[in-house]
Amino acid sequence: MTGDKSARCPLCSQVSNSVLTHSLRRGKGSVLHCLKCDHGFLIQDESIDAKQFYAQKYRQEYSHLAEEAETNPRELFEVYSLYQKERLDAISPLLNLNTRLLEVGASAGQFLWHIKDRVGKVHAIELDKACCDFLERDLGIPADDEYLENSRFAGEQYDLVCAFQVMEHVEDPVKFLLSLVDAILPGGKILIEVPNLYDPLLSVWNVPAYDAFYYHSAHLHYFSQSSLRLVAREAGFADSDIEISYIQDYNLLNHLHWIMNNVPQKDCHIGLGEVRLRGRHDAINSWMSQELKDLNHRYAKKLAECGFTSNIMMRLQRE
Repeated sequence: MTGDKSARCPLCSQVSNSVLTHSLRRGKGSVLHCLKCDHGFLIQDESIDAKQFYAQKYRQEYSHLAEEAETNPRELFEVYSLYQKERLDAISPLLNLNTRLLEVGASAGQFLWHIKDRVGKVHAIELDKACCDFLERDLGIPADDEYLENSRFAGEQYDLVCAFQVMEHVEDPVKFLLSLVDAILPGGKILIEVPNLYDPLLSVWNVPAYDAFYYHSAHLHYFSQSSLRLVAREAGFADSDIEISYIQDYNLLNHLHWIMNNVPQKDCHIGLGEVRLRGRHDAINSWMSQELKDLNHRYAKKLAECGFTSNIMMRLQRE
């Protein structure tokens, strides 16, 4: 739909007045869609100090619960360390005991915990000071709460640099990616994961309430494969150095819940966990759970084939 707001796309500078939504889960603003580069971008009603917001307020507003609730590093770690399979599947073939790895936007270390003993060196950047302290104190992972270029790791280079669910938060994605490029060795790789503009609950099932749940004030960008590739090309990568894959994290039970009830589940565990029913009859319960598990696998595969998953993973290699 078109609206009364228009703005230049932050990636390609095309003026757009195509509105994706005026309703955000939290905060006020509008999300526009650039038809030229297929990118969604937030126009905020009021600007924020990003460093201060992620250092202090972000974890007070966004958690694993559907409703607004404050969380803490220990809780984040205990919840999300359970659900790292897709990332581990993507990165495990690249790891060995000589690998030097940096994660930018490491949260409470829920991913790094799984691989820290499988590599030679691991460092973390996390703007949330409490999470940064947790990484160092509880997980034994060297961490810094400054931007990478201002951190104690500035000037170091790595074989692998990861940024999962981070680039949608930054004001300038190209500048952010260039900072990661500076941190990788020749032949090194960067893994970027972002939410997909074409999330299936919007693009396939058109769930009304999900529109105002998916879009929120902490995400400045909504990437498609096209706009993600554009960022990489602007950062100097050739098309042959860019690999895109589609990842579905939330399962079939989560999607059926949204489709039938038009509301989120109360927390992330059922939606991110293994599909499993808990009935009173063991034989039927076991049979039905397996049938649903198999269907969930085929469902996620079909979503990936069509490009309608919850997340997109971009793998870049520096020559």
